[in-house]
Formats: sequence, C-alpha cells, structure tokens
Amino acid sequence: MINRHEIPYQHWSLKVGRQAPFIDAPIPDVAGAIVFAVDDLHQSVTNIVLTRKGSVPTEPEKGVDYDGVIDKHPDVGIPLLTREIFDAIKIWEPRIVVDNVQVKMVDVARFSTQVFWRPVESVLDDLLLTEVAFNG
Repeated sequence: MINRHEIPYQHWSLKVGRQAPFIDAPIPDVAGAIVFAVDDLHQSVTNIVLTRKGSVPTEPEKGVDYDGVIDKHPDVGIPLLTREIFDAIKIWEPRIVVDNVQVKMVDVARFSTQVFWRPVESVLDDLLLTEVAFNG
C-alpha cells in the first residue's frame, strides 16, 4: 500500500493499467505503482483521449464525444474528432499547452491520435508527443 505522504513529487498519480481495447497485449499489473512528472502528464492525456464523454458520473462533460463522429465519413469525422480531442485536453488538463492534435484512421472504426504538447511551466519548452490508439 502506498503512503501518499511519503511520495516526494508534487505532480503524481496512481499508474493506470489501461490501454486501447483492440491491442492484443495483456494489461500490466500496476498495483501500487505511481507515475510522476512528465509520465503523469502523458497518462493524463491518454486517459482524457480514451474517456468517452458522459462516462464519468461526477464529471459528465469530461472526455471526448465519440458519439458525434460515429458513422461519419472520415473526411468529416476526423476533423470533428480532432477538435473534440483538442478541446477535451485543453479543458481537462490545465498543466499542459496543446500545440497540435493529429488523428489518423488505421482501420475501419479504429483510429490513432498524436497529441503534441508541452508543460505549461517548462524550462526547455520541448514539444512532447503522446500517441494513443483507440476504437471510434
């Protein structure tokens, strides 16, 4: 059991053993593990992208509205999904600045997104990348 008072990091969270539903790899056992600093931000971005809007009971507006892009032609759906992801991260992760979001179709109803971002108070201002694969 983690004693949260002994964690020396300001920005940390419990590690989530979550991955995209179509990846055929076992979900890792992460019981008791934490992520901190930049890894915490990567995990947060991934969680926001993979959270369907309306699925968090206490925060129904959190996540991405996939229902608005279902059954749309990729020429219409991908720009809508890109905007949804950009807006969701901008609203729900104030510790980062999103530079660009790119969504690509990898198969029927399967997408991959790349989120280019940097921490708000970064010394280096390096652009970081979080890549997430998901079902639409």
